[in-house]
Formats: sequence, C-alpha cells, structure tokens
Amino acid sequence: MNYTCVAAALLPHPPIMLPEIGGSELAKMAHTVQAVQEAAQGIAAQKPETIVIISPHAYVFPDGAAIFPEPRLYGNLGSFGYPELTMSANTDMPLAEEIIREAQSAVTLHRIDSTWSQQYGHPITIDQGTFVPLYYLRQAGFDGPIVLLSPRFSHYNTMTVLGKIVVKAAQNIHRRIAVIASGDLSHRLLPQSPNGYSPQGAVFDKTVMTALQKLDLPLLQSMPQSLIDDAGMCGLPSVYFLFGSLHYMNPVMPVYSYEGPFGVGYGVALYINDDKRRPMEMPAQTHIQVELARQSISYYLQHHTVMSVPSPIPEELADKAGAFVSLHKGSRLRGCIGTFLPMQLNIASEIIHNAVSAATRDPRFTPLRPDELNDISISVDILGEPEAVVSIDELDPKKYGVIVMSHAQTGLLLPDLEGIDTPQQQLAIAKEKAGIPPQVRPDIYRFTVTRYE
Repeated sequence: MNYTCVAAALLPHPPIMLPEIGGSELAKMAHTVQAVQEAAQGIAAQKPETIVIISPHAYVFPDGAAIFPEPRLYGNLGSFGYPELTMSANTDMPLAEEIIREAQSAVTLHRIDSTWSQQYGHPITIDQGTFVPLYYLRQAGFDGPIVLLSPRFSHYNTMTVLGKIVVKAAQNIHRRIAVIASGDLSHRLLPQSPNGYSPQGAVFDKTVMTALQKLDLPLLQSMPQSLIDDAGMCGLPSVYFLFGSLHYMNPVMPVYSYEGPFGVGYGVALYINDDKRRPMEMPAQTHIQVELARQSISYYLQHHTVMSVPSPIPEELADKAGAFVSLHKGSRLRGCIGTFLPMQLNIASEIIHNAVSAATRDPRFTPLRPDELNDISISVDILGEPEAVVSIDELDPKKYGVIVMSHAQTGLLLPDLEGIDTPQQQLAIAKEKAGIPPQVRPDIYRFTVTRYE
C-alpha cells in the first residue's frame, strides 16, 4: 500500500556519535549507534522520496515553529572543531511550500529563507540536529531531498498539529515521506552532565520513552512543567511532532533503544506502517481546539480522570469563553455538551471538561467506549459573548446562535443547524428545550460561534 508517511523516527544528534569525532568513545554508546544505523537502514528500505527533519538546533523562535524553504542547504561541524565534516542537501521546495500553505490559520510557521537571511544577517545552514541523523541516513543509502523544520518550545501540542500538517501536505502532492524527530532527552542524568545533575532527568527520560513505546500521547502530556524544566532537554517538542506524524500511520516499532552514557539521554524509536491494516483517513486540517478535545476524551477513557491543561497554555486557548463540544459517529450525533458562558479559567480547560462531558455525560446517549473513539468526528464551537436582542429581526439562525431565558429556565441553540431556517423556528425550539411555554416571551440573547472541525 502506498502510504504517504512510510516511516517516522526519533533520532539523537550528538556529534560524538560520528566516528570521525567520537573515535573510541563510540564504544560507550554502541547500543545507540547500532540502533541509529538500524533505524536509518529501515527508513531507507521504505524508499521515501523526501525526509522531513525537525531539529531543535536550527533557528528557534518563541512564538512559532519555522521552516527553511531554501533550495540548497550547506553545513559543517566547525563549531565542534571539525570544519572538514561538511554536508549539503537539496530542499524539496514543492513540499515545503505546501506545508506553509497547509499550516495557514492552524499554527504559526515562520518562513526562513534567503530573504530572511539577508534581512537579518544570519546564514541558513545544516545544523547538528540535522547533520547527525542525515549522516546515518546517507550511509544507509538515502540521497534524496529534505525539508528542514525547527520546533516551538512550550506550546507542545501545536507541534503535534504541525506533525499532522506535514503528512497532510505530503498527501496533497502525492509525496512519500519519512519524518525524523531529531532530539536528545535529559542533559542532567549524571553529576558530570553538561547542564548539571537532577534526579528528575531520569524520570523525564523514562516517561518519554514509555510514551513512545506504548504510543501514549496523554502520558507525555501528563508531565508537569517542573519535570520538563528540571530535565534540561532539547527533544520534547520534536517528540510531540513525531506523535503528530504517527497519527495517520498504523505504526509498528522495529527499533527501540535508550542509553545515557555521557549524562545525556539518547532515545531511538523507529516506526513503520503495518501493511495489514488500513491507514486512517485524513481530514483537511486539524485545529488545536479539536485536537485538545480528542486528547481529553482519550485521556479520560484511559485514566478515568480529567487531564491537566497544557502548560504553558497555547495562546489560542488562553482567553475565557463558552464552548460546545459535539461528537458525531458517521452522520449521527453521539454527544454534545457545552457552556454558553465560561465556567473555567480558560478556553483550554473549557474544552477539556466539555469534551469529557460530551463523551460520557450526555443523558441522551450511553458513555463513549474506548473502541469507538477512532470512529468519532469532533467539532468545537467557541462562543462569542451573548448580546441582548430587542427585536426578532436581529436574529439570523445561520449566523447567530440564540439563548432564551425565563426565570430559572434557559435554552440554547447553536447557529446553522440543519432544518432551522427562520428565527421563529430557532426560538420555538430553544423555548421547547428550556421548557418555556409557547405563550411566554423570554429574554433573548444572540451569540456568534467560531466552529473548528
């Protein structure tokens, strides 16, 4: 079967892993070197046309990820004392441009090209995070183009969205790709570690590697920020990106390795598709609001508790607003719960709680089973602030939702619902939902909705 993403891997990137630099020291990380070689050979065997690499050592920005659509990239390891170790690579420009197009309105993605380089005086080079994995991929026989990305630190869930966007972009232009998440884990495993020592470093690494082994994204998301900070890592945003690319695969893991001989955690994980199963169908675009709702439901169904709000909170989810989460199985509603006024401290928390309620507490339906989740489509409606309505002429059921209130009775109807074409229909149904008699004139409010599907 012609999968779009034929392989995906977490690969470490210490220059000491190269024989020209490490020499006899390679014996101390023999398991890692062997695992990387096996992973590279496994990737090359899948015959990808392009390698997409995300590296935390390329230019990194606080407000978004970055892509480097420069036709030809060059680099060396002169900063490590080995300027003679050089590398060049062609960029798959059509794929890079398609990723940029697909990312619009979904994630912030900075364009770092020759124009940017000239404007700011910074050269665009192949960094160590790209150089080391590509070195082994070249050894394994891959000689095709690449697309280079850099992640956004914090806001890790947006990196999962970006991973999905990359695969969707590749599908749009019929490109077979492999995804490389370049990153090292904790830099604080031993007293002689480059960033000092913390006992939390080993805890962090074990959590990440367990999440990779079990394909358990909620476990990754459950890590407190204090644990992440204490770890002193560079690879976590790349791991989130990897999970995004895996979403549309049926992954099996033929290579898995971990060791930390120099006080830095080196994790290796290769995933390829299980040819016996169909890959998931891809939606046109995945929004962070929908992704968070799905993650919330998945986490609750696995752990029977509500997941924590991502830390730091993504900018798009930091404000307060009411939110509705709707679940559909095919064309049939499977749950819908929401709040027309904010009940939580932020939109992220509003979505998390309402998603769980829609899946398990809608009195019209039985609670969602874990085996149903893959068959469920999710939409998230973020509500604008309600406005009082004086005249029915101010209503438009295609544009505005409506709230009716009479004493303690309240009814709400979202906009643009099938079969509701007039304000009169909208009001009648909202009053019926609230239990307000037809002859009673309630207080009426309208609100706008931003829908994410």
